[in-house]
Amino acid sequence: MNVNEIRQRIFDQMDYSPDLQIYRDSVVRRMNDHYQRISDEAHWLFLQKESTLQLRKKVSNDGGTLSATDNVYLRVDTANKRRVVAITTAGVYGALGGTIGSSPSIYSSLAFTKEMEGQTLLDEDSNEYTIVSVISANELYIDQTWQQSTATDIMNFTIRFDRYRLPDDCIEVLGFVDRAEDRGRLLFVDRRREENAYLDRDSSGDVVTVVEDESIIDQSPTNTPVAADDATSGTLVAGNMYEYRYTIFREGRESPPSLPVEHTLGSGVTSVALSNIDDTQWFSLTNLYDSGILKYIYRRDVTNEGRWILITTLASGTTTYTDSTLTPTAAFQYQQNSTFQFSNQKDIKKWLAPGPVQYVRMWHTPDQDIKIHIRYHWRPATLQSDSDAPVWPRQYHHLLVYLTLEDMFMQMQEPQQAQIFRARGEQLLGAMRRRYLARDDTRKRFQRWDRPRRYRIIGPVTTSFGGADPT
Repeated sequence: MNVNEIRQRIFDQMDYSPDLQIYRDSVVRRMNDHYQRISDEAHWLFLQKESTLQLRKKVSNDGGTLSATDNVYLRVDTANKRRVVAITTAGVYGALGGTIGSSPSIYSSLAFTKEMEGQTLLDEDSNEYTIVSVISANELYIDQTWQQSTATDIMNFTIRFDRYRLPDDCIEVLGFVDRAEDRGRLLFVDRRREENAYLDRDSSGDVVTVVEDESIIDQSPTNTPVAADDATSGTLVAGNMYEYRYTIFREGRESPPSLPVEHTLGSGVTSVALSNIDDTQWFSLTNLYDSGILKYIYRRDVTNEGRWILITTLASGTTTYTDSTLTPTAAFQYQQNSTFQFSNQKDIKKWLAPGPVQYVRMWHTPDQDIKIHIRYHWRPATLQSDSDAPVWPRQYHHLLVYLTLEDMFMQMQEPQQAQIFRARGEQLLGAMRRRYLARDDTRKRFQRWDRPRRYRIIGPVTTSFGGADPT
């Protein structure tokens, strides 16, 4: 069943179906509360994924990855001291102009990548900077002003991969496996045990232990966007209501969203002008400089009960946007791609409510680039559009009907009706647990082997917690 069918079944039971958008949205919110809670409460077999986690060795020309003969240098923008640029052609600094004394060879593996966001850059004096954003293969932004001279070549530097973020939809990792080296399941420890064992990150080699790290959630935007009709000729539908909100993206993480704003297009109007979006530049006295922090703009077609979709990203100093395209096709900066462009409907990024981003660390620190596999319990996306369907097995979709009805009858002060639907919901949830609960979570007990010989029965497991009963 999809959202529309579930909602209609709820209205059928209540014999009440007002055609009010605010009421319909309220019902969907209640459905989502139970949908997310039940999806999170157990390691359901249908909510487990296997993915890969790319581990990187450090990048360094100070006795590390890069050799002295590679002649790799960095330079910091003298005006914007949080902007670091690498050499892109022999002897020339990309986008900064200027040359170094000779014509050095270029080390092809130096290209900055999006996976460096949130990692650590060290200068010659071992000052540490967090990489906020990677704009291109030769340009990145750091979280504080450069502490050394910005007019000289940075000959010794290190980019260190201290921690690795888990997938955005990860609730909990169920297992780390090294399949490349055939070492099987890796040990996973918490931070307290790491401290007791003193697993120092300076030790490099083969990874044998995964260490739990921080879970971080960033501050949501301050400003609420403002929407208005725009004279630009576009492909939005005149008379339709659209809703907008945006998030802030830094260090590889996306913040919770701003407050949404709704706007109904006037007659003949096909574009929306957005303004009052946060300025995320960093400032020094009276000057503002690009920080590399992006804003992600999302839109929803309220009239047609549509989903939230990503329509563009904005640079740190951009605070306005004209939305004129129903299906986004223009290229923009996006996560693992320095430039990204939707090429079909499947590519379009749907809204996924961000939770705390989880990180892990490795011990020993990898001395080579490897991939390990992770199996994790994933969080499904919020039900948004009328055509969205729960990822549960279909025979249990009625669980959302029963639990939502319980909430609504309790609000209407009808406890007897609420109790009826609560009992139905608990019965159906119990059936789903017996059928789809992960194997390692199922309560099982094998028959005892310390009974007299005539009672030793070899067979399947039993749920009798009294041991092997004689027969």
